[in-house]
Amino acid sequence: MLAGMRLRGWLIFLLILIIGGAALVWAANGNGSSDRSQLTGIKVAKDLADRPVLGIVIENSEQARPQTGLGAAGIVFETVAEGGITRYLALYQENMPTVVGPVRSLRPYFVDWALGFDASVAHVGGSPEALAMADRLDLKNLDQFKHSGPYYRDPARDAPHNVYARTADLRDLQQRLGYGKSNFDTIPRKNDAPSQNPTAPNITINFSGAQFVAEFRYQSSSNTYQRYLAGELHVDKATNQPITVKNVVVMKMSGNDILAIGNGDAFVFLDGQVIQAHWQQSDHNSRVQIVDNNDKEIPLNRGSTWFAVVPKSGSVSY
Repeated sequence: MLAGMRLRGWLIFLLILIIGGAALVWAANGNGSSDRSQLTGIKVAKDLADRPVLGIVIENSEQARPQTGLGAAGIVFETVAEGGITRYLALYQENMPTVVGPVRSLRPYFVDWALGFDASVAHVGGSPEALAMADRLDLKNLDQFKHSGPYYRDPARDAPHNVYARTADLRDLQQRLGYGKSNFDTIPRKNDAPSQNPTAPNITINFSGAQFVAEFRYQSSSNTYQRYLAGELHVDKATNQPITVKNVVVMKMSGNDILAIGNGDAFVFLDGQVIQAHWQQSDHNSRVQIVDNNDKEIPLNRGSTWFAVVPKSGSVSY
């Protein structure tokens, strides 16, 4: 009887080891308590990896600076809206600032980029073309004109540069509208490989004029790029910290109109180096891809990515 009890004890012990080992493998593969962010590829808690992507259109006129919450975005698209003034579409998932703004109006290219990431988009109205596209293409729409609750005006700033959004309320709105986990093709990633001899340590992007020149300066100690705007360090008002990203992607337009659907030349800046590439987005529901000459998508470093979409009249130097 004693021998039988010992045998049962050993069997139970072995079973515990097997189950525990399987659980570790399950978690390591992203199926347990942790997974990877869809926007940054960084390992995060599973509930954050399952969080629907939230897009917010953010203003960049001189009266809108400094912006609040821009530095927390996993992906940012920056391009010219009108009159040479640039505007941002910021995408958030695991890092969710309390407040984001100033929030401004929607444009057609923001609709296409957001659809490619299956993102909900917070904005204050939009151009007639953009609003028609949003309805026709079933954009996950968080328009302030229809859903005013998450938005407020900051009396310390003049209108129309003073609309801000509370992200907790936007997330509640996503849930009420049934906007669940975002579904799009995984962005390929690689491990950091910082260059000992950076060939592109300073990137200058001229969208239109001096007040909208963006610079990204390579920080070798962190393998990141620190952002400057109009010659000044670009600081997030929420944190009073400089905006930094892991990857900078410049997409060139063949004309001065900003068109998200199509293809063109691109430059990928990471690890202190530059890769000449191409951008392509085949349709409204496909994510923009950055590919090499063999049409193979170029892996990015894990972390945030800044897409600078430059009209033909603009320039990039490094």
